[in-house]
Amino acid sequence: MVWYAAALSIEEAKEKMKLVKGWSISDDSTSITKKLKLKNFVSALDYINRIGQVAEGQGHHPDLHITGYQHVQIDLMTHALGGLTDNDFIMAVCIDAIPVELSKKP
Repeated sequence: MVWYAAALSIEEAKEKMKLVKGWSISDDSTSITKKLKLKNFVSALDYINRIGQVAEGQGHHPDLHITGYQHVQIDLMTHALGGLTDNDFIMAVCIDAIPVELSKKP
């Protein structure tokens, strides 16, 4: 089991946002989210599965959603603390390193 001292302050979380591209922070600074439109359902499902493999390796699990067959949403927060920790930003960087096939249509 992993123990965390405390969630990041709002200021700390906003500063860490500079480390991740394409992510947004919630109004209360307790979670970060990334939304992507992938090529198709198979690409979306494959991407989610690859995120799952990284998450298992990190021991830090995001909330993952596929909607409209090709839209993926990734939500990160440290559930045990109800806020963000360094681990959330580390996981975001790891997710960003996973190759993904985006839709060419907006």
